[in-house]
Amino acid sequence: MNGETAVIICAGPSLDALPRRAWDRVANAGAIVAVNGAIAAEACAGVRFTYVSAMDARQLAATVPRFDTLWSSTPAWRLSMIGAEETPAETYVREVDERDGVEGWSDDPDAGYAGGSSAMVTVNWLCNQRGFRRVAFLGLDMIPGEGGHARGAGNHTSGFAMSAERHAGVSRGWEKVCRQAALRGIEIVNLTPGTGLRTMPRAELPR
Repeated sequence: MNGETAVIICAGPSLDALPRRAWDRVANAGAIVAVNGAIAAEACAGVRFTYVSAMDARQLAATVPRFDTLWSSTPAWRLSMIGAEETPAETYVREVDERDGVEGWSDDPDAGYAGGSSAMVTVNWLCNQRGFRRVAFLGLDMIPGEGGHARGAGNHTSGFAMSAERHAGVSRGWEKVCRQAALRGIEIVNLTPGTGLRTMPRAELPR
């Protein structure tokens, strides 16, 4: 992990089992980004986020304890979506998808591909706007039928776990993101131990 890598932290329960040395490595990243409930995860206590992202902050406020308090007090740069301006944020991103003629990646610096996950919008914006060419994910568990979260990050069920079809659809979205990112010279890897996502290149956590 180095200053050229952005680490995006999702809220999967695998965060609870990450060893201290993993978080020490994350601290060396060029940016640390919390998506959705990760900002409130107990495992992330003490992590200094560079960005926090929540495309649907209103729903998260209802399902993630302390979300509103942490969102309103964080010194990190906040990302939300256009259409949710009632949520205070530094940047509002326009979500686009196949209905807009976008397949996996938008080159519009103010937009992000929404293929079933706020993290897709986030990585698209982050690379376009901040120039990162390597992105690593943690807490992107996506185990079929298991949509739980790390302690503190909410008791709701993630949308991908609602059905096998939904999991397959979100997985296809990630496949498109990774393919289009690679065409632009951007490397995306999943460092999440035991992930159920098969359409993103995987890598081991640095030791």
